[in-house]
Amino acid sequence: MFLFRDFTLDANKEIRLALRQIFGIGWRKAHFASARIGLGYPFFLNKINEFNFWVLSSLLKNLIISDVRIKRRIEFDIAKLVGISSIKGLRHKLSLPVRGQRTRTNASTQRTKRNRRFIFSKPAEVVNKQKKK
Repeated sequence: MFLFRDFTLDANKEIRLALRQIFGIGWRKAHFASARIGLGYPFFLNKINEFNFWVLSSLLKNLIISDVRIKRRIEFDIAKLVGISSIKGLRHKLSLPVRGQRTRTNASTQRTKRNRRFIFSKPAEVVNKQKKK
């Protein structure tokens, strides 16, 4: 096991697969980092020496944006879409699939009541008035 920031990397995996466990590193950055160091394709993380691990960690510090900043950026982008009332924003608001997936037979999990954000629920004052009548 190798520790990088808050992430534990599995030492028995190939280095590119192990790097993808870090939030913010995908296929492209993992391949770029291993190629930049000069590690061959079937290179496992448990065979890496201290120097290469130090070089890899210093390279990743420059490549990675913190996971909090990435999540904040995603939330900001969704809030912007909702704010301008785009179709994607409305689909996010209604908890429906955003990227054009079929909802008639699929996406039943997203369409259930418990996953709704209670957008169309009536205020408590209206409900109380209806009960008194």
